[in-house]
Amino acid sequence: MQADRTARDDERIRAFGLLHEAHRRLDRAFDCSLEQACGISGPFFEVLMRVGRSPGERLTMTALAHQLGLTSGGTTRLVDRVVAAGLVERQSCPTDRRVQWVALSAAGEQKLDEALAVHVQDLQREIFDRLDPGEITMLERALDKLRAVDELPG
Repeated sequence: MQADRTARDDERIRAFGLLHEAHRRLDRAFDCSLEQACGISGPFFEVLMRVGRSPGERLTMTALAHQLGLTSGGTTRLVDRVVAAGLVERQSCPTDRRVQWVALSAAGEQKLDEALAVHVQDLQREIFDRLDPGEITMLERALDKLRAVDELPG
């Protein structure tokens, strides 16, 4: 039985494949760089960055899970490891016992600053040095459109 070549050669499949491959390559490069320079993994960096860039430098576990795209269980396990490393701490909400905050520790503040300096250099080398200003503007617009819908159909 002959496969449908039209679907295999579809430009939409190709475009998504390129996006996926670029993301995976950049993710690996950034993870490796952070591990070598700062001793933290990419997921640790994501937790530190998302918490550190949030109002009051804290996030609820639910908000963090949403931002990371993880389940509540996956987020709990990741946060447990970042807590064990001394980079974040859990804080109880005084008005709602069901809510738990994740906040940067003093060591987490320092590690985030260290990692951000490395990440900015990586971003410059891997993305901004490779694209001209017009391409960067187009990429930002396209990515903003793609992330704007935060609920999946169904």
